[in-house]
Amino acid sequence: MQKSVLAEIIRSLGKKEVRDLNKWLQSPSHNQRQDVVKLFDYLVKVSGKADSIYEKELAWKAIFASQPYDDAFMRQVMYFLLKAIEEYLVFTDFTSDRVQYQLSLTRSYRKRKLDKSYKQAHRLGIENLENQPLRNDWYLLNKFFLAQEDYEHKMSISQNAPVNLQETADALEKWFLEERLRVSNAMLAHHRVYQKITYDHGFLEKAISYMEDRKMLNDPSLAVYYYAYQAFTHPSEDHYFNNLEHLIHHEMDKFEHSEVRALYLAALNYCVPKINQGRHDFYQKAFDLYKKGLETGILIENGVLSRYTFLNAVSSALKTHEYDWAEQFIEQFQPFLDEKQRQGSVNFSLSRLYFERGDYDKAQQFLMQFEYDDMLQNIVAKTMLLKIYFERDDFDAFESLLESMRTYLQRKEALDPARKLAYKNMISMMKKFLHHNIFSKIEREKFRETIVKTHPLAEREWLLEQIDQR
Repeated sequence: MQKSVLAEIIRSLGKKEVRDLNKWLQSPSHNQRQDVVKLFDYLVKVSGKADSIYEKELAWKAIFASQPYDDAFMRQVMYFLLKAIEEYLVFTDFTSDRVQYQLSLTRSYRKRKLDKSYKQAHRLGIENLENQPLRNDWYLLNKFFLAQEDYEHKMSISQNAPVNLQETADALEKWFLEERLRVSNAMLAHHRVYQKITYDHGFLEKAISYMEDRKMLNDPSLAVYYYAYQAFTHPSEDHYFNNLEHLIHHEMDKFEHSEVRALYLAALNYCVPKINQGRHDFYQKAFDLYKKGLETGILIENGVLSRYTFLNAVSSALKTHEYDWAEQFIEQFQPFLDEKQRQGSVNFSLSRLYFERGDYDKAQQFLMQFEYDDMLQNIVAKTMLLKIYFERDDFDAFESLLESMRTYLQRKEALDPARKLAYKNMISMMKKFLHHNIFSKIEREKFRETIVKTHPLAEREWLLEQIDQR
């Protein structure tokens, strides 16, 4: 039984749900078997204990102590309990949505031709819909359903009566366009991580022209997905991203948590290539997104913060010189990291923070404490050590680590070729520091020109700073 759907559901129940289910099972309307109640009580009691306690034979002894074990009968009791719990879950989910509740009531009254009751239920449905904050696909679809109910009601009274077909059609159209844009944005996001699959966006470009001509972008439910799609399909036109950024910072109370999280990640994914292209203004944009997304909990999923989000948030803070925020963030949010990745992510982040503050002793101390399992993280850690050795004029250690890192990059075939080349070029430039006479103005300017023209190149800014400082 420990691997059954029933055991899985029991483990997931909260205290209030257990109390409510006890009342539910005691009601003759939902259950008329006492053995079902006993099985539920037993499973709740052993919930959280060893899997072996879920064996059917042990449950049988707790329920039917004096009777010989009957597997077929036991399975029957389990089935009835499972169905009763599933009915409870469906009922609570449905009745918790007051708009859906009123919509269903509206439909029932219309079919029974109870005109007065219908009008009251329909009015309450519209009020509930408009008074709640969401303005997403759920809002648009329910607006269509309520408009459709109004049409059906009026047509049942008289076919000569004025009806709201235009309002019904407009609501359905908005919902469809919003859903098509949302799915296409999901396609773009998936293609970025799994490029073997190619998606067809169908007539979306024509739909976008239609939306623009009809001036439908005043509706945030359409606008946010429109600007997200346009930003990624027209990356050179920043005004699409700027509009998306504005909506994310000012209109996200109109969307559900999962939708907001997807939009934050889409905006952050837009910032990354811009930063890689040398657009330093996008460091601030990324930091603002991380800061708000973390402070509101949007970037935390099921109580867990991705280590990549954690590391990138620290990186964006350091790039914008928000050192105090970075320090507070590391302390406050490290409990949300997966336990296996926590210490490495914290050590790595602290080493970067101390390096940026110029405390090379502490930075090196944290770097030497941990071997990083992530390939890119390892490369960044080694690069940081290289910079520490160079700035301390420890050229023996510097040269030794350069050779070690060159070998490491050579072995890592899985590393993205462009990123690998950027670090190989960095190693080449760093080696030239050991052999160039950078005190000669001519040599220094030639070297500067080489750094500027070399693409791709990791740590370009740091290399240029070293020429100026020395």
